[in-house]
Amino acid sequence: MFKSLCLLGLFLLFASRIWGQGPPILLDKPIMLGVNKGTIRPIFKIIDNAETDFNAFIIDADFNFSNNFALAVEVPFITPKDNLELNQNLGDMSVAAKYQFYRKDGRGKTTRVAGKVKSMFRTGQYYNTPILGMGHNMTYLGFLAAHESLRFGLQAEAGFLGSWGTGHFNQWVYKLGFAIPLLKPTYPVNQINFYNEFEGNNFLDHVGKAQYGYYYAPGIQYAIRQFTFEASVQVPIKQAFHDLYQFERRRWTLFSMRFII
Repeated sequence: MFKSLCLLGLFLLFASRIWGQGPPILLDKPIMLGVNKGTIRPIFKIIDNAETDFNAFIIDADFNFSNNFALAVEVPFITPKDNLELNQNLGDMSVAAKYQFYRKDGRGKTTRVAGKVKSMFRTGQYYNTPILGMGHNMTYLGFLAAHESLRFGLQAEAGFLGSWGTGHFNQWVYKLGFAIPLLKPTYPVNQINFYNEFEGNNFLDHVGKAQYGYYYAPGIQYAIRQFTFEASVQVPIKQAFHDLYQFERRRWTLFSMRFII
């Protein structure tokens, strides 16, 4: 399956120029909507892990208090798939803040960089599993960057995720994404984008063993006026989780809709 998805992504990449109207699907974005603007995004995720499978319905909302500062909140609700010990419950909630400290606009292009801090709280069950319940409060510190023009669009994110309760969950996180238009950009927005997004997680050595995971996610996005509809599937490229087996992913499938308020 991974090889087939990669071939599809490469075909679409070389078949068209890179440019996207909508925000990335799995990455966060440094580009702000403007003061007193925000989005609400219901997300449905099908989580197939090596150890625990579950569905997650997530309410994601953000609001821009100024042209360069935004707050966001995520509230996940968990439904078990086949684990009788897993109850239908609240997952780990999170609150995030972003500050855009660099912006350079040119004719038909823009470059933005923002700092991000995100706090995740142990409101979910104790399974040492992301979204479902880590059992520890965690904090993420990172940077977001994007460069978009009429010919090229690229988004990136890098940061460090640390746990207050235990050190073996500490990890470096980095993501990269780019979009390919399947329709010509128009205003008002009426755009279909194909996304290629990559994610990497490198844990600090645990009991002398390296722990890491690298993933690829092709996705499709349809943006019309203030509404955006999205779907993507994330599959592993390579994983090595010796002592953190619960982090091993098989396939994460996402469906979402977001609208501007």
